[in-house]
Amino acid sequence: WLKFGIRARRVLSFPPRCRRAMRPYVLHIHERPLTLVKFNYDGDFFISCAKDGDVALIRTETCERIGTYSIPGEKQGAVFAVDITMDSKYVVTAGADGKLIFYTFEGEKAGVLNHGGILRFVEFNQKPGEQNMVVTCNDKLKTQSEGQVPNRIMVWQADFTKEQPLKRILSIDSALPMKATKVKWGPFDETLVSIDEEGTVIIWDALNGKQLHVIQAHNMAVTSLNFTGDRMLMITSSKDMTAKLWTMDTYECVKTYKTDRPLNDAAISPLVEAEKKDQKYHILMGGGQDAKEVTTTAASSGKFEALLYHMIYEEEIGSIKGGFGPLNCVAWFRDGRGFVTGGEDGYVRCHHFDNDYFTSKKFE
Repeated sequence: WLKFGIRARRVLSFPPRCRRAMRPYVLHIHERPLTLVKFNYDGDFFISCAKDGDVALIRTETCERIGTYSIPGEKQGAVFAVDITMDSKYVVTAGADGKLIFYTFEGEKAGVLNHGGILRFVEFNQKPGEQNMVVTCNDKLKTQSEGQVPNRIMVWQADFTKEQPLKRILSIDSALPMKATKVKWGPFDETLVSIDEEGTVIIWDALNGKQLHVIQAHNMAVTSLNFTGDRMLMITSSKDMTAKLWTMDTYECVKTYKTDRPLNDAAISPLVEAEKKDQKYHILMGGGQDAKEVTTTAASSGKFEALLYHMIYEEEIGSIKGGFGPLNCVAWFRDGRGFVTGGEDGYVRCHHFDNDYFTSKKFE
């Protein structure tokens, strides 16, 4: 399962005293746009997936590729999502071909589910030691073999200790107003949270699929949703150039972050939950001018930088230069000491923060 030959390079390296700026590792692992970057729970590895069908496992510290997840002899279509269990035992991928593929962390195939439709997202449930369910969402698709597959949100049991490891538990289709682009588990696995292209966030009951709450969150398509570690705060990003912070007990918008570009992803720093002396109330956002218009502008005017905002004061702290296309996904290191971005240009950029980030007053 291992494929070597990574092209990773340190862009420029200065001695510590004269280093003027944070220099990222630039990884040319994918040939097509990135769709998701996901860290394991311990934070020592992350997985990137892209529209070229490659799913790569990368070591966080050195940014070297360990290998790729694939079934021998098969070339996968675009992979839109990937997830890892907390104990780093299993990996699941969701592809445009409608297949949900489970691997062991070492790369052995554990199971394949012909889900149907164009799979957009997948996520394991959040109960430590008992991550035996996944939630998925798919776009409708008509095929000769399966007929018409509607827009759906589904929950599957994925327990590989059982004889029948993959079993359907829940399906939400007729109650779905339009296709969900992403769906995640809410706090304590009691709810499901979905987003769509009309700017709405919908909360569903995870047991019976009943619609509990509808939030008109944005004026344009919601592009992503992410949580704090305890899932009690949620951040959504949108094409309407804003990101919003929500409480998950009252579903109230508490902060709005206004930018000058369409946003594709936003994430909350894990240091929000750190001890007081290490706390950083920071939000990371990425986006930029739409990909189909990129060729007509310079990189500077396309606004492809990653943005760092203060979570409480709603002010921009700084920006970190991106690539030559919009940023599709951003993810913090699990210890908050850096971040990874995935771009439309197929590059993964791995940024380790300088000491200034932890010592300077302006980053408090």
